[in-house]
Amino acid sequence: MQNRIAITGTGIAGLAATIAVVHAGHRGTLIGPDMPTSARSQKSLAGGVQLAPNGWAALKTLGLDQDVQQAAIRLREITVRSLNNGATLARMPLHDMYASVARADLATILQTKLEGMADYTQMPSIIREVKTTTNNAQLIDGSGSLHSFDAMVAADGVNGVGRAFVTSAQPSRKSASGKVAMRAVVPQADLPASFSNPASNLWLGDGVHVVHYPIATTAKSVNSVNSVNSVNPLNPVNIVVTMPVRLANDSSWRDRLFPAGSALQALNEAQITWNKTPLPLSGAAICWRRGRVILSGDAAHIMPPHLAQGAGQSLQDAACLMQALAGHKNLDDAFAHYVRTRAGAVAKITQKASISGDIMGLSGIAGRVRNLVLDVGGHKLIESWLTDVWAADPGMDRQSG
Repeated sequence: MQNRIAITGTGIAGLAATIAVVHAGHRGTLIGPDMPTSARSQKSLAGGVQLAPNGWAALKTLGLDQDVQQAAIRLREITVRSLNNGATLARMPLHDMYASVARADLATILQTKLEGMADYTQMPSIIREVKTTTNNAQLIDGSGSLHSFDAMVAADGVNGVGRAFVTSAQPSRKSASGKVAMRAVVPQADLPASFSNPASNLWLGDGVHVVHYPIATTAKSVNSVNSVNSVNPLNPVNIVVTMPVRLANDSSWRDRLFPAGSALQALNEAQITWNKTPLPLSGAAICWRRGRVILSGDAAHIMPPHLAQGAGQSLQDAACLMQALAGHKNLDDAFAHYVRTRAGAVAKITQKASISGDIMGLSGIAGRVRNLVLDVGGHKLIESWLTDVWAADPGMDRQSG
């Protein structure tokens, strides 16, 4: 039986969930004020994402891996260095598929896929209220109009009406973690050539860590996943600096972190524009379903950037949803399978993301001990830590590079 399913939220999670719904043989209506190609959405989708093997497995399930590869840069290793002295602490070669992609390119590819699907429709509205009965989900938009669907997938974020409806928790924009991420996308021409090397770079300091990696310029970049062994000066570099709020509020934070003579002194340039993003505590929703309404993406799990799993877990949500809908004729059985599968898997990831953030944020003696441990056994430690993350959903086929 073909059902009419509403998906709220036009970010990566909502787009992927809509593809999953339509792929599984249902009619999907994507609801939100902006599509990825709008000017406002392009601004909110700035920067890049890293996709680990589990993210690529999800894309393969959704039939999108080849399209996204054309917009991606394959990263060949993860390197960990000391922000204080520049010393290399660990280097882990990446044998399975691990790549970076511009967030806006990923969203555009998802939207393009949707626009070619027959059972997809779009509703440019803001949902103000949600109600559910045994057999449907009722959505009230900003004008007061009522829209009835057989079910709803809430992928409208941590502060969306979907999460509030399912969990009964009130939205909060306060950063409970006490940390912020300062983000920038810098042209390669403004940085040393080493910044464009196909690697994910992590720099550990005192209570601070820096991540940077190259991203392709556009979805049609010639520097695709198959041609990343050489440095391409056209690729911008995605940079994320995670630090305590008190440091971010100090106007001299760049001078303190990137002084003259340091390995990252190029980041202390006036022309670089930094955008501050508060980081909430990681965690998965206690409840993922209320009647015919289920959660997906950030609405279901708050994923800080410490394990580069935000986009990947949203894609896994969608792939699992597609498999659940395709494998169960009854909609309630499909939702029950989806929630049972994903809630357990995501709980492990959010816990590891939280622990990883704590480890990266160590300072003083604890920070020096962390660096010493990484220097001695870093490769094996990182590999064992990430293997569980990348294979957290055993029901998903894993793609090798």
